[in-house]
Amino acid sequence: MAGVKEVTLLTGFLGAGKTTLLNCIISEKTEVRFAVIENEIGVENIDTELIANTAIPISELQNGCLCCSLNEDIFEVLNHLWDQRNSWDHLIIEATGIADPANIAHPFLINSNVRKGFLLKRVICVVDAELVEDQLREIPESICQIAFSDIILINKIEQVSTAYIKSLEQLLRSLNPFAVILSKPQIGFNVDTLFTYERFEGDHQAPVEQIGAGKRFSLVPGKSVPAKSGLMVSSHIRHNHSDIETIVLRYSEPFDLIHLQHRVNVFLILQSAGVYRIKGILNVNGGPNKMILQTVGKTVAVHPESMGIGRA
Repeated sequence: MAGVKEVTLLTGFLGAGKTTLLNCIISEKTEVRFAVIENEIGVENIDTELIANTAIPISELQNGCLCCSLNEDIFEVLNHLWDQRNSWDHLIIEATGIADPANIAHPFLINSNVRKGFLLKRVICVVDAELVEDQLREIPESICQIAFSDIILINKIEQVSTAYIKSLEQLLRSLNPFAVILSKPQIGFNVDTLFTYERFEGDHQAPVEQIGAGKRFSLVPGKSVPAKSGLMVSSHIRHNHSDIETIVLRYSEPFDLIHLQHRVNVFLILQSAGVYRIKGILNVNGGPNKMILQTVGKTVAVHPESMGIGRA
């Protein structure tokens, strides 16, 4: 995807350490010229003042939380950055601590013009090792942030025991079995590690169980339909922490893309309020070897792995 600018979305609840991580990335990866979009709710963008390297291009979005007020501002900023694309290499978006990253990712996954110039490469969620369990119980946004991320970075690990970190990793993996989970010590963490992982390349550690012949499944609870003959294995995990469930389906046969999009669209019309994320790698009849399916809200995006370039 020559010419396309890669994007990293940085999310995590208030106080988790996103800005500290951002400074760490900028200061250590000196070979990369970063551009940054800072999203703050207030008029005074405090996080921008906390960014150590003031030489990099920083765009401020202050008209409310980006995930809630996705307006023309983001497109104006992207257009401006595209016009200045020769002066930077990689875009980092630091979301507010109460943002749902799925909504911020929406234009990068759905808008064809944005996708021509910007490739969402990874979503990193920073979690506070000491506070995250309480946040998960009390704050729905923290669940959304973890469930949508490709990399979950456990921060402030010095404040808890090693045994607790292991149990916390299990909890986070139950909420997002597709994410890469890393722990960040105060000293000795290599930020390059974050950039070795990309979307759809996580360590899928969800257990699977064989679906026997004659069993049936449905995307819509209460509606039983014959399982596609190519359904090989599935996992259905109910999480102890909450009512979230993870369902993994694998197929041995290629899909009819139009039929699949129709089925997923119908499913989302009926069930999108209870679905955090659908993503998959597709083998499509008559299509490229690999196509990517993702959903944001009620919108389905299916596109080849490679895209062109253009203006947002």
